[in-house]
Amino acid sequence: MAKVRRALLAATIACILGAPAAAQQASFRVKGRVVSERGAAIADADVRTEALYGYGAGTFAGQRTFTARTNAKGEWSIGGLQPGIWLFEVIAPGYLPETVVLPIRILTTVSMGTSGQGLTWDLLLKLVSEPDDASGRFLSDLADFARAGKGEEVRLALERLPADPGAEYLASAGRIAMVAGEMTLARSLFVRALERDASSYRAALGVASMFLLQRDFDSASRAFDAARARTHDKNEQRFLSAALGDLATIRYR
Repeated sequence: MAKVRRALLAATIACILGAPAAAQQASFRVKGRVVSERGAAIADADVRTEALYGYGAGTFAGQRTFTARTNAKGEWSIGGLQPGIWLFEVIAPGYLPETVVLPIRILTTVSMGTSGQGLTWDLLLKLVSEPDDASGRFLSDLADFARAGKGEEVRLALERLPADPGAEYLASAGRIAMVAGEMTLARSLFVRALERDASSYRAALGVASMFLLQRDFDSASRAFDAARARTHDKNEQRFLSAALGDLATIRYR
């Protein structure tokens, strides 16, 4: 019996020393802005974030989802996010959903002394207005289905898209597929969007999110770098540079 107790104690110590415990993990505040394509602030937009993976892109332990609503300036702030890979989703009336997957200080622990601090960048998310035509109403209806959790209906409809959609249309459809949880379909739509227009920022950002979702860090780094090269907005470049810095820590650890 004494041998069993010693073995259990040794196993417990090894487990504690082998990985950061939940209590040792840092937490951070993420803030951002939601604007239109022309840069106008969007008030009362719903912001939701969900942890997909935890420290070191491993299993997540802790509060997994957070929500916020934008103020009159389009600003939002969420605290308590632990290191890991997080999905951010924004929904507002009259606009198509916006989504992105980002690494958040993926290898940071409390001992590094930065826990509780706000990140040095803002997450700027630009919403696309719902097009005022039949194709726009089609996407708008699918966005409503996605929000209602009707993933199967969304998948079947998006598999029958018009024969010749533009890159931005495909990128918007990919984001709706992400909201519906149809990640394989979302990736194919983002790839099609890039094939249609290699300069599309929204398509490149969608591809980067898909690679990160699969924990393919090399491909995600290349895709985030490609997205950064496709925007002239300094705020977008700043959060993309932060993502690249985070990915570098896990690629070369």
